[in-house]
Amino acid sequence: MSADYDRLFHSSEPGKPVDDATITVDRDAILKATAATPPVPAGEKPPADAPSGAMPVAPTQTQSAATPSRTAEPQVPPPMPPPPATAPQWPQNSMLRAPQQQQFGPGARHEQPATLPPPAQRLAPGPAPSQLSDIDPEISGAWRAGQAVPAPAQPGPTSAASMGNHRAIDALSHVGVKTNVKMPSQRGWRHWLYVMTRINLGLSPDEIYELDLHNRIRRNARDSYQIGVFGLKGGVGKTAVTVSLGSAMAKIRGDRILAIDADPDGGNLADRAGRQSAATIADLLADQELSRYNDIRAYTSMNSSNLEVLSSEDYSGAQREFNDDDWKGATAVVSRYYNLVLADCGAGLFQKATRGVLSTISGLVIVASASIDGARQAAVTMDWLRQNGYQDLLGRSCVVINHVTPGKPNVDVEDLVQQFERHVPPGRVIVLPYDKHIAAGTEIQLDLLSDTFQRRITELAAALSDDFDRLERR
Repeated sequence: MSADYDRLFHSSEPGKPVDDATITVDRDAILKATAATPPVPAGEKPPADAPSGAMPVAPTQTQSAATPSRTAEPQVPPPMPPPPATAPQWPQNSMLRAPQQQQFGPGARHEQPATLPPPAQRLAPGPAPSQLSDIDPEISGAWRAGQAVPAPAQPGPTSAASMGNHRAIDALSHVGVKTNVKMPSQRGWRHWLYVMTRINLGLSPDEIYELDLHNRIRRNARDSYQIGVFGLKGGVGKTAVTVSLGSAMAKIRGDRILAIDADPDGGNLADRAGRQSAATIADLLADQELSRYNDIRAYTSMNSSNLEVLSSEDYSGAQREFNDDDWKGATAVVSRYYNLVLADCGAGLFQKATRGVLSTISGLVIVASASIDGARQAAVTMDWLRQNGYQDLLGRSCVVINHVTPGKPNVDVEDLVQQFERHVPPGRVIVLPYDKHIAAGTEIQLDLLSDTFQRRITELAAALSDDFDRLERR
């Protein structure tokens, strides 16, 4: 046994240490060779031929438990069979040399040289430096056991919270919310069924369509959005359309809307909307201390739908006609306090007031009567706008075919609608039916108009409101 230790732990050349990197010592093989030596009973000396490295073996726990009162003679295990007489297998290492046969003295016991175990398998390489933070070799012990370390899972997608640039409350605006509560119908058989049986079937398709129109009209109008109402032929109903359109917008939107009489030939806008104040545009422009909304409100009249009207100067006492400077001066003051401004224009496109209105408005309404003569005047207006640099304004225009007289007209209205839709966007040709309340010539009240007339005016307001968020502005 001493020879084995000397051969394993000492170099074959005297004075030269063994290089630990070139030889691998198997600890289990050395312990097995030690166990092959017969144990020595307690109290006796080891035999002379026992190796110097053999140590006495104490009695086992089983033996002590079996004979607690007396000391039993230890049993000697049978000698291990000698290893097979095979030539020792040495590792292929140029730095180690095969052991030489040693000479022993007389009576010495010859031991077969122990076979060195094969070199241990090379451990699996450790993980990449980027993975060291995810695996602790001191805890898992996977590297010491030579086992392959599984690769860490790939990181998941980056959450909004880790990015730091988004709030959690912002993501909730995209979450759909469902509700089982229905809005009860306000008219028709669905309404009466709900009143009698409390069975709520929800809104009718017509009510849903009307609700969509109202949502379009309530769109935010950036700055002060101005809309002009034009018509080359007198008596087509420009003033009635202006009052009805402004009243519908004011009632649905609920904000400040002002209609200005921009007709230099003596318009009657204030009379059709309900005159409350005798002040005119000339009085407004003469006031140099206009700094609040209440200062403007002193010169306007308001109807039952909260539409405010600024009338023009009395034609019989006017010193001059209403011109472009008057329009620009008035809008420069009122645009700070009103979200929408409507202009009831005259019948001529070459008038100074009309040119001033065209230079500032963002929307346009062309009114024509339901006759062949009125249709021709509307077509001339569109051609004039196209040839005089108002092509972009024509793309934000609506055409109104107004039935100003009762009975069937002398023109095919459906064919007329198709002809006008070639020049304006689809859905912007509105046909207004004949209404007795408007034909009376008195103050126009929105609630006294027929249901069909109110629906068509609402569709006209929704079509104009679709342009509120467009970038093209004058």
